[in-house]
Amino acid sequence: MTLSDIQTTASRMVAQLTSIVTSPESNFSALSLLSAFCVAAAFLCIRRGRKRPIRLAALVRALVPKRWLSSPSVRADIGLLLFNTFIGGALLGWAILSADAVNAAADRMLDAVSGKAPLLEVPRGVFVAIVTVAVYLGYELGYYIDHWLKHRIPFLWQFHRVHHSAEELTPFTNARMHPVGAVIFANITGPCVGLFGSLASHVFAAPGAPVPVGGINAIMIAALFLILHLHHSHVWIPFTGTLGKLVLSPAHHQLHHSTDPRHFNRNLGATLAVFDWLAGTLLVPDRKRERLRFGAGPYGYDPHSVTGMLVMPFVEAAAELKSAGAPVETLTAP
Repeated sequence: MTLSDIQTTASRMVAQLTSIVTSPESNFSALSLLSAFCVAAAFLCIRRGRKRPIRLAALVRALVPKRWLSSPSVRADIGLLLFNTFIGGALLGWAILSADAVNAAADRMLDAVSGKAPLLEVPRGVFVAIVTVAVYLGYELGYYIDHWLKHRIPFLWQFHRVHHSAEELTPFTNARMHPVGAVIFANITGPCVGLFGSLASHVFAAPGAPVPVGGINAIMIAALFLILHLHHSHVWIPFTGTLGKLVLSPAHHQLHHSTDPRHFNRNLGATLAVFDWLAGTLLVPDRKRERLRFGAGPYGYDPHSVTGMLVMPFVEAAAELKSAGAPVETLTAP
């Protein structure tokens, strides 16, 4: 490798890191993290009521505990964030069924069945809003299907277990994902997004250029800035009553990560609670904070090590396949 190659690689790495911090659609943009901090701070201040105001230093300590600095779980979250950004991220190219590809295929199929003429022409702004909602619903459905499969199929669970092995929930836990899990996720959400976008554009139409389906979704960006970062946090923000049956709050997702068997396989959606409600997996949190522990043990290895996060899921997934194909007497033997 020449000096020029090294400089080019270094420049690309710096550009990727810069994009993570500055790009609005990035899961870890500085602005969205700051927004989440402000939302959590406002919630704590409101919950405190008319008592003595919270000082800024105390607020920072409450939202960013010192224990995070020494936590192996938090260090592992950041390590996987960097790995998936520079190495694992390349595997997303294996997403054979991307949103745009499925959208184009669905368009051709629907054109052949019903023709190219839309059922209803609407103003451009209304059309954009309809496609935005449709794509959001497609993403939420794909997210739910992916998540449900990873919790129900032992082979897939071994890869998803990496995410649940976090014992401290921080915004960086969102990046705690095995690359195999990321590839599966992309190949499930992509078709759902593409199909929903295609259906919306065949029912409705508007003058002007078509709306790109695989681009930034305004609803998801709003969710990212308001609540998604706090789903992986220790801040108990519950949505209860009717709202809790429509939107998944940070408390919903914290229950999902709980080691209490009562909470297993619950609240599998991203931000929308409707699919959980329809499938019977919804668990609405109480207003009062529950004392929860997180993790997915026991383990025979360090779940926060490179081997534990990247290698052992393959080993345990292979064991699941082997046991699935074993004779009954082997499976039931002591």
